[in-house]
Amino acid sequence: MPERVIMGVIEEDGSYHCLPGTPDGVLPGCMPMNFDVWGYTIGAYAVGGFFGSIASKYFNVWFGRRDNIMMSCGWMIAGGILSACAVNLTMYAFGRALVGIAAGMCGSSVAIYVSEISTNKSRGALGSLFELFLNLGILLTQIAGRSMAYAPAWRALWAIPTIIAAIQLACMFFLTVECPRRLCANQKYDEAYAALQRLRGKDVDIEEEYQGMLAARQRELDSQQKQMTIWDIISCKDRHVSWNTVIVMVIQAFNQVGGIGPMSVYSVGFFTQIFGDATLASNISLADAAVNIGATLVSVVFMHKVGRKGFMMISTGGTCIACIFMVLGSSLKNSSGGQGIGGLAIAAAIIFTGSYSMGCGVIPWMIAPELLPMHALASGSALGGASNWFFNFLINTIWPQMNAGLGTYSFIVFVAINLFGFLFVTFFMPETTGKDLDDHDKKKTEDVEDGTGSSSDASHQGDNKDEEKSHHYSHIEVAQ
Repeated sequence: MPERVIMGVIEEDGSYHCLPGTPDGVLPGCMPMNFDVWGYTIGAYAVGGFFGSIASKYFNVWFGRRDNIMMSCGWMIAGGILSACAVNLTMYAFGRALVGIAAGMCGSSVAIYVSEISTNKSRGALGSLFELFLNLGILLTQIAGRSMAYAPAWRALWAIPTIIAAIQLACMFFLTVECPRRLCANQKYDEAYAALQRLRGKDVDIEEEYQGMLAARQRELDSQQKQMTIWDIISCKDRHVSWNTVIVMVIQAFNQVGGIGPMSVYSVGFFTQIFGDATLASNISLADAAVNIGATLVSVVFMHKVGRKGFMMISTGGTCIACIFMVLGSSLKNSSGGQGIGGLAIAAAIIFTGSYSMGCGVIPWMIAPELLPMHALASGSALGGASNWFFNFLINTIWPQMNAGLGTYSFIVFVAINLFGFLFVTFFMPETTGKDLDDHDKKKTEDVEDGTGSSSDASHQGDNKDEEKSHHYSHIEVAQ
């Protein structure tokens, strides 16, 4: 794998240098370091992701979802170039941090963007595509990493995502539109109408959907809702919003905290120990990545039928059982008296990966817009993303010490964590499948105004839906 080439080798006297035969060119063939320093460079990515998630709260409000995603592409390009051209560890780690900032900004923004441009029925399937392409990227990265694990080819691994980010930036600029819902919130009603028409197709009648969007924005104006800050949520200014944000943060945490990182790392090391064949262990890891994609496809197809809560229960329950199998598979004696049962460990890795991908890998990226009203979405989504990146950093940082201290019983910790997740989802997570994104605002406004919101709705919905599209400006004047 490329990290061995980048890190070099550590001698018994504590010195480290490049692997024998590693060529130097215009740029160094490697950057010798020990495992602790390598861990810090990996951690720089998670730290960058944490701050990128927090920053997305402001950028989503100031610039919108689409522009925020395009800016994250810029950070990705800068970080990729810096990492690919690094001449020392500081430069390499800083490049990793910039890529992390891009990932943190992009993660929450893409989830909001997909949710807001989707119909109620298609939102689950389209949201699942986020994880599907993420898993596809992981699989392709592993394949590329195996074939480019030498100098200077490992630097080209950073050029690949840089080129992809540049292509994405161009596609976002020329082929996409800002979320109509967001444009309405900014009172850019004509742009919102045009954007919605482009998303739904030029021959589709969008009048009813557009009127509902206008009515929702009008309810926000009537109720004088202000954008909630992160502090407003933390200080429980609106207890309902704060509690739903807690749910978002817990669901986002289970994208990382249930053991997906250690399971990936541990399974390769464990299989190498059991079978004595690093290549076979790597092949099993690739098969595991393929299971990731297959399980995500299942969620794409059945998301609307099984539901967000249903898949999260399947996911947390499955990962809990898989962690039990991993403990048994790595701790019990095999038939020849050796340590570990290889078949059970392989089954544990496959069950874990499949279960994780159907729920914990998918649902966190679509749950925030379905649980939070628009005036709290940017802040709540930022807190959810920060929770994800915090546990990414925490788990992957403490895992080596935890594994060294508990040995083959390390995954008992994740048994307890995933059991907690299953119980939390069962008793506290509401079902949001098929829910209209503006249900929050409608219900609250009707409760607060004691029926006055319905007259406001009627003023927007009483127009003839068969009017020509050119008449939509009259609705804009009403909303203003």
